[in-house]
Amino acid sequence: MKDESVKLITERIEKAIDSRYIYGASYAVADEKNRSELYLGTQGKDKYEVAITSKMIYDLASLTKVVGTTTRILQLIDKGVINPETEVGEILGRFKNPQLPIASLLLHNSGLPADIVDTRSLTKEELTEKIREASLVNSPGSKIVYSDLGFIILGWIIAQIDGELSNSLDEHVFRPLKMKNTGYNLLKRPLANFVPTENDPQRGGIIQGDVHDYKAYLLGGVSGHAGIFSTLEDLGNFASMYINRGVFEGKEILSARSFNLLEQYSSGGRTLGWQTWNDDPTKLWHTGFTGTSIALDLRNRRSFVCLTNRIYPTRKREEWIEIRKAVTRLFYNEY
Repeated sequence: MKDESVKLITERIEKAIDSRYIYGASYAVADEKNRSELYLGTQGKDKYEVAITSKMIYDLASLTKVVGTTTRILQLIDKGVINPETEVGEILGRFKNPQLPIASLLLHNSGLPADIVDTRSLTKEELTEKIREASLVNSPGSKIVYSDLGFIILGWIIAQIDGELSNSLDEHVFRPLKMKNTGYNLLKRPLANFVPTENDPQRGGIIQGDVHDYKAYLLGGVSGHAGIFSTLEDLGNFASMYINRGVFEGKEILSARSFNLLEQYSSGGRTLGWQTWNDDPTKLWHTGFTGTSIALDLRNRRSFVCLTNRIYPTRKREEWIEIRKAVTRLFYNEY
């Protein structure tokens, strides 16, 4: 694929690896017909000094929100099972704020707090109870506060409708998109294929093959906000579906209505599930804490998927966060 941005992105990523801001990266720039996949560096150092290849599986962290949860919610809206203004209480049972509409959870303006404090001291049951009983910190619709809680609740909504979240996403999203190495708790894959994340002494050292996010970890690895693992190739299929207006290999995964809703609900740098680049609803992007990102240019039908393990061996190295924004600007041709 001849694309000037690929060259410039590669130069920035190579420099980041040389500077040890990250140890390696899997990334791809694609359009409707072509996909340029590149693999640079290693998983890490010492026993993790393994060359990055197409087999590598990454902890997507918050990309779970858009790859899994948002996609299935949009499908359920399209089928008329729910609508953006359906209130949480109509689907879930006991819940402190049953009046919150589904759209507010997707837009991160529900008024829910960003997180639950001191999760390390909680059990699964205690965490679940705290989320159900969380008090609002803002009036619904008044302020954007990026919240994991809203997407945990969206995961519960999907589970209430479909049965089990993991099976639902596999059946309705991953399998139709031929995402063969994507899902929660991918226990049957070789451990060596999993790119390690953070060194967490409380969890026995370097985390590899197990979800990094602690709330998702408490919830058994399956949650609407985090927990999905995937490969560059699989995410390329996901991105292809988006830039082809919801169609993958001739099959409709998302309808035209879904894309209309993304434009309709775009405001303040966000739309349903996604961030919007420069407040443009045709430019969607999202990041994950572990160092992952997806950027979509719907108008020009291009995509950029970039996977790293930027928190290996510690989250204290934050240089990649700014570099990630810089390479995303290059993808959007902002030189």
